[in-house]
Amino acid sequence: MLLGHPLIVRCPACGQEHRQTNLLSGNTFGGMFWSDGSSFAPMMPDTPYFSVCSTCGHFFCVKRCEQFESDDESVYELPSLEHPGRNDLSDALSRKLFEGKNEEIYLRTRFWWSMNKRPFQQEDTTGAEDDKAYRLNALALLELLNDADQHDLLIMAELHRNLKDFGKCLELLNRITEKRLEERRQQIEKACKSKISNTIRIEFNRL
Repeated sequence: MLLGHPLIVRCPACGQEHRQTNLLSGNTFGGMFWSDGSSFAPMMPDTPYFSVCSTCGHFFCVKRCEQFESDDESVYELPSLEHPGRNDLSDALSRKLFEGKNEEIYLRTRFWWSMNKRPFQQEDTTGAEDDKAYRLNALALLELLNDADQHDLLIMAELHRNLKDFGKCLELLNRITEKRLEERRQQIEKACKSKISNTIRIEFNRL
């Protein structure tokens, strides 16, 4: 992992400055991966695309904010830029605080992740959340994804599995042909055939 000088990001509403990690390069060595596409990799920090101001609570897109690098030690005294929480994401979606389809997909995906239980062990078979907000968001995300894209197709299959529509999940998985997705596809298929609806941890063959 190679880091540059920290970025200072200003809230567009009140001007409060926040500190953000400036990742120049990284890798996923030692990372953990889940079937919904989320991951945790110590050498590849997940930097926020949206955040909430620590002072005024304004929800904003980081990429559309004033930001600059700083090598001043005082930057470490600033509040760090954090990912929005589940309630922030829900509010942003209901108020349509996004621009365009891709940003809506990002927010709905993050909202989905925030409601998923991401196990550290494969034997965790507790089900996905079964409430109205979860279902409505999953259905809205399915409408936004492109089934002509193989990665989107895999995400769509996973969403249907979470919703316990196992037949549709298998139907979509059978359309995935890209080798780079095969390990994830097989593990999701195995869970689907076992009628497991929760998010599972994906294990990759590193040999």
